[in-house]
Amino acid sequence: MIRSLTVLRRRVHRHARTLAAVLLAALALAGAAAWSLRTQPAEMSYSSFSRAMADGALAKVSVSDGGLSVVEKSGATAFVRLPTGLLDSAFLDRLAGAGVDVDLTRHDGDLLGVLGAVASALLMGAVAVVMALQLDLRGRLSWPAVVKSVPSRFSDVAGQDEPKAEVAEIVTFLKDPAAFARVGARPPHGVLLVGPPGTGKTLLARALAGEAGVAFMAVAGSEFSAALVGMSKNRVARLFREARRRAPCILFIDELDSIGKKRGAGASAADREYDTTLNQLLVEMDGFEASTGVIVVGATNRVDVLDPALLRPGRFDRQVHVGLPLIAGREAILAVHSAHKPFAADVDLLTIARGTPGFSGADLANLVNEAAVLAAREGASLVTAAHFEGARKKLLMGLERRSLVLDDEERRLVAVHEAGHALCATLLPAADRVQSATIVPHGGALGMVLRLPERDRICVPLDRLRADLVVAMGGRAAEEAVFGPDKVTTGAASDIAHATDLATRMVAEWGMSPKLGMARVELAAGELPAFAREEVRNIVADAYRAARAIVEDRRDLLDRLCEALLERETLNAQEVAEICGEPRPGEGTQAPQRVA
Repeated sequence: MIRSLTVLRRRVHRHARTLAAVLLAALALAGAAAWSLRTQPAEMSYSSFSRAMADGALAKVSVSDGGLSVVEKSGATAFVRLPTGLLDSAFLDRLAGAGVDVDLTRHDGDLLGVLGAVASALLMGAVAVVMALQLDLRGRLSWPAVVKSVPSRFSDVAGQDEPKAEVAEIVTFLKDPAAFARVGARPPHGVLLVGPPGTGKTLLARALAGEAGVAFMAVAGSEFSAALVGMSKNRVARLFREARRRAPCILFIDELDSIGKKRGAGASAADREYDTTLNQLLVEMDGFEASTGVIVVGATNRVDVLDPALLRPGRFDRQVHVGLPLIAGREAILAVHSAHKPFAADVDLLTIARGTPGFSGADLANLVNEAAVLAAREGASLVTAAHFEGARKKLLMGLERRSLVLDDEERRLVAVHEAGHALCATLLPAADRVQSATIVPHGGALGMVLRLPERDRICVPLDRLRADLVVAMGGRAAEEAVFGPDKVTTGAASDIAHATDLATRMVAEWGMSPKLGMARVELAAGELPAFAREEVRNIVADAYRAARAIVEDRRDLLDRLCEALLERETLNAQEVAEICGEPRPGEGTQAPQRVA
């Protein structure tokens, strides 16, 4: 049965254009016939009809839609429109008394209705065939995209030395598969690149194909979605057939989570279609032989949602983590994107790399471009360190909104709020140092304190997390200390959200709750259990009390920071340190912290 359906489908595809032409021609003929039937004889007025009936000139009358079809004894035909309600038994008796043959059967709409239904069915069929032809033709012409000669090389992938080393042996297999066969080694069927967005997963896959000198086929997981049932599954099969035909090659599937999510998540038709598509992908990857010369490379930043069957040996055998680059990696990435750009002598890539923790490769490329844009906007011939600093602040803090003018009361409120953040961050030894504080609106924030770490840090200690909570609460604590508890504002909304999220992870994931201890707390219906929520509130409340103690004990420094912000609008790291005293040695976290 399945084989018969497959053969039928192939024949339909083969003769689809002919079928579409036949359907369109039949539709045209049906339309013409229907139009000819709609042609009515000449109309006769009701007064002329009454005189002809009185003179005995009528031979036959048939009931028609909206009136009567009249045949005179002379053979002439006519159509008479009757006033509403006139066609009753008395009127019919008058016709019969005048010797007229009366036919009460309605004939005119039957054939026309049938032809209309046939025309509608033909039209729908023709549209469906044409759409299928367009989808099939479009897929055959543009999907998947194939690049036979890839210019990218491993030298273009900076800051990812470990991932490059991990996939380098695949180059050897594609160039010399016999070397693996001699020692009985089997190359991986699939390689899964896992990491945050913008870290270079696609570039690494392209460089792999470029180093091996093989074709590169690239598709996105979302491209397998189709409106018709079964088409997604067929696209997977066609993709792998094409890959085998072009072997040796790299088959790159981006956004693998779009096609590889865990099965059984729902019972709708769309969910069943997703499951069928994934099943086809699993079958195709099982069908690979070591000699095919096809390596499947997948990329995702959501490996946790992938179906376990997709990650077992024999499918995606190897997972390669492509993470955020550290200082040395960021410097190398900046060097790649800065090539052939006119830089001034004061531009130091290592300094820029130190000031961009948490930046991905895409972020760094954007930083270099934004700095060049600022230079071009000013008409400068060289890109300077000041341009890089302006670009960095724009990316971290958002675009300045000088057009948003605050009155004196709101301006002072923002200054107090940001001074509270800056004071807590400066006086807490474990907190990241303040890079800048401003009351100039940026993006959606009326003010902002930007903190940057001294170095990259992978593991974050408990005292650092507690310090971040206190700094987040510093703005609201300063508002209450200066204006009173009844004058606090909505400006701490984002601070409270950040503190709540951080405390939730401390309780539920990291075992840092004094009450619950080292236990992972699972979400119930998307929320923490009541006892865990209470512990989160306690942690945030402790941080707020600590922030209140700091701003009240050092009210003099809080007022000085506030006045400086009102006077200068923006304070850099050195100015904040001079107001609060000598800066203490700090340590860094993985990413810059912004407190609004």
